[in-house]
Amino acid sequence: KGTQFPPQALAAALAPANDLPLAGVQAYSIDDSQTTEIDDALSVEGLGSGQVTLGIHIAAPALAIAPGDVLDGVAHTRLSTVYMPGYKITMLPSEVVQHYTLEAGRPCPALSFYAMFDEATLTLQNVRSVIEQVNVIENLRTDALQNIVTPAWLEADPAAGADAAAPELPAALLRHRGALAFLWRLAQQLKAQREVVRGKPETFTRPDFTFRLLRDEALQDTPPNGNETVQIDIRQRGAPLDLIVSEMMILVNHHWGQ
Repeated sequence: KGTQFPPQALAAALAPANDLPLAGVQAYSIDDSQTTEIDDALSVEGLGSGQVTLGIHIAAPALAIAPGDVLDGVAHTRLSTVYMPGYKITMLPSEVVQHYTLEAGRPCPALSFYAMFDEATLTLQNVRSVIEQVNVIENLRTDALQNIVTPAWLEADPAAGADAAAPELPAALLRHRGALAFLWRLAQQLKAQREVVRGKPETFTRPDFTFRLLRDEALQDTPPNGNETVQIDIRQRGAPLDLIVSEMMILVNHHWGQ
């Protein structure tokens, strides 16, 4: 039936977010640079206090949808975004996507999950969930940072001059170094705990491959024409940034599933 949306869906009113409470955290997303539908972000508060609060913030476009309305019907029919190299057909109209994507520089509506951990033992102490606005201050990009954010870098002591040999480190990394180091510790512990239940370790021996079509930026919203250059990159599974995101998503889905 084509890829366009019915006119009524494009005219659907977007739910105002200013009636939602504003969280007192500063969040950042971790995604590939090609990601335009940014649907999750993280925050870490309380480092050095003995109790750390992890925030996992999920984009909430469902706030724009009422059961049985036109947008609900569109989502019910499409079920998901269709992804392919160089192009995608979104489940929801771009106006809705852009309103709810967790883009840096503005408060964004989100469903937030907060988990409090003992900073030393990483023992989970408490959890809560809330619908709110979240300040997203940074969109970190894995493909630009994965060669820098290694286990050695995350586990090194910055006070011992670990970054002296790399003065070109992005400022965003230096701002979030403490939080990323905590998330790396937590991700490894969560993975180890799941492996006990699983009965065997989860190994990452095979790389993933990403496929991109190199094309003019102005053509990104149009279907490929077959003349693009194909770029294939290797992405090692289990790299720190990937593991951090995957373990945090498993954590929140585990608790929300309960």
